[in-house]
Amino acid sequence: MSCQKAALELNTGSQPGPKSPERTEDVTAFEDYSTGLLENQLSVCDFVKIQKAFEVLRLWDIQHQLSIQRIACSFPESQDFRCLFHFDEAHGRLFISFNNRLALLAMKSDASKRVKSHEKAVTCVLYNSILKQVISSDTGSTVSFWMIDTGQKIKQFTGCHGNAEISTMALDANATRLLTGSTDGTVKIWDFNGYCHHTLNVGQDGAVDISQILILKKTILVTGWERAITVFRPQNFNQFFIQPEEWKGGIQHHHDILCAAFLPPQTVVTGSYDGEIVLWNSSTESAHHVLHPDYQRLLKSKLDTKPQKLLSAGRSHSTHPVADQSTMGVRNFEIDTEGKNAVMRLCFLKVRKNTAVTGGANLVSCGGSGYVRFWDIYKKQLLAEFLAHSGAGTIIMSTDKMNRYLTTGDLDGWLKIWNIEEYCLNSSKNKITKAPTLIRSFQPHEDRISSLEMCELGGQLLIISSSADCSICVTGVCNAPVWIFGQAKHWHIENYLFLPKRDTNLVESDIQKEISLFSKEESCLDPTEHSLLNKKNKDDSTYNVRPSEDINLGIKYKERSTYMKETQKPYYGEVIKKSFSAFRSLSIGVLEELPEVNKPAFLLDPEKYFRKEPEEEHPQIPEAPSLFETLKAVFDEKNLFPKEILDHERKAKQLCQEKSCEVKKNK
Repeated sequence: MSCQKAALELNTGSQPGPKSPERTEDVTAFEDYSTGLLENQLSVCDFVKIQKAFEVLRLWDIQHQLSIQRIACSFPESQDFRCLFHFDEAHGRLFISFNNRLALLAMKSDASKRVKSHEKAVTCVLYNSILKQVISSDTGSTVSFWMIDTGQKIKQFTGCHGNAEISTMALDANATRLLTGSTDGTVKIWDFNGYCHHTLNVGQDGAVDISQILILKKTILVTGWERAITVFRPQNFNQFFIQPEEWKGGIQHHHDILCAAFLPPQTVVTGSYDGEIVLWNSSTESAHHVLHPDYQRLLKSKLDTKPQKLLSAGRSHSTHPVADQSTMGVRNFEIDTEGKNAVMRLCFLKVRKNTAVTGGANLVSCGGSGYVRFWDIYKKQLLAEFLAHSGAGTIIMSTDKMNRYLTTGDLDGWLKIWNIEEYCLNSSKNKITKAPTLIRSFQPHEDRISSLEMCELGGQLLIISSSADCSICVTGVCNAPVWIFGQAKHWHIENYLFLPKRDTNLVESDIQKEISLFSKEESCLDPTEHSLLNKKNKDDSTYNVRPSEDINLGIKYKERSTYMKETQKPYYGEVIKKSFSAFRSLSIGVLEELPEVNKPAFLLDPEKYFRKEPEEEHPQIPEAPSLFETLKAVFDEKNLFPKEILDHERKAKQLCQEKSCEVKKNK
């Protein structure tokens, strides 16, 4: 009705077409009806105005009844269409559907004042431990290199894949070659001077979404856009353009493979969008088991025709019915098409080498719905799962080399650091749902965290994160400031994080001694002072915490942190010891007068000590005689030149004289 009213207002009092002075009697009822229709009463100009008014989209403030924004969209040509809107207010996204078309409009916060590391969204970040450099890539096909200790950019490669996005990167085992994967369907192998040595034709001349590059000793595995693993063998790299080879294990996933991980000597795991984790033997390239939060199943070789059974993965009940099936047979259970269990990252806990005997988790997965899961690949069991980020969608993660800490990041730019050093060390019949100790929770980014890397510099752990907000950040595990690569002022990271090195074997015993000493001295205080001291300690535990940051330390970590705070402070490479006791009996009296001091002799008689002595007369040095006076004999040609030269010159003169005489006679 509002459209009809608007249309009538556009052409008020106007009638299109010629008017006949009088109506004939043979006007039919149909003609009367058609003349009364609204569209028949509008002129061409009216239709043009209506078209401009609907060129399909305005955002309105309902309270003030004002148009906030006008958006130009492509409108379906058909008159029969259906339009649906869904506004995700939490993330500032508007979904619009026009029949079979789907559009997404995202609201971006004003980030003009925020430091940007790249001009476009950052997609991946790596750390080169040999050169101590951070390597980053973005959607504009740019690769940048940064010094981690100062944040200075040292070099940049532009147009690595033309205008195509670089989706992932990897370093070879020697950290001398950089591999970049792009949406143009290629993986390129670079040196650090910017020279491309090989181009791997991953997508077979087509555009694909490469999510990970996994480099093994004899193969390079590429995943992300299909159910199969794409493999390249470096021993066959005898040309610039390299074509993929066949993966002997074939297709074992039912959905796209998103990630992979390797555990020496020959275990490879791959995770897919539907939540399945397939275990492979890298030597034979054959799969032997499938893990899933709701089930597990055995895989048989191609020669085996007997069906395998689905086995329970440790849950009390399964949402998927158990059924017999072949390796690639039709499954009777539902497929996860929404990605609630999607496996975005896989990490092996390589430090836990005895889990095959003692039990415990040695594989960590994360992804859909914000869950982190711990697996025992030897017993094919899900030992623990916990919700790391509630309501944040898919998450990614990274762990340090010693497997002490786990860092997770979500779509809203939040990072969480977990202490997993003693988490899931033993097998249990019941699945653990309690989360490990959360050390730190903060928001260094304004948008989706695209990549995470944990590294060690000078004995201290650092977390490097990249985001779609065009920034790369680095920080420490606990209470460290957050630095952004690209900021105007370079930092010196050792001044903030590093303490003098100590014997790690004595740390625990020293902590216990200091804690016991502290408890003894606390007991000497009266109740009032004891309560004040406890209050001070409580206040110190939240000191220097930013508003958007939550910290929760375990008992063991709190003891270590308290010890570091109270007993040591970095000061020009030295350790300053602080006293634990309070100065309750300190009193300051009047200072005693100093006795009169006699002035020294050089002040009483300065002329005697500081006057200038007369200069002594020095005997004059006689001048040296001239060269003419000291020359005993005059040098002539006979004394200076050999006899042969003099004879040759004499003969030449005689010959010259004779010739000149002959010339004169002839004249």
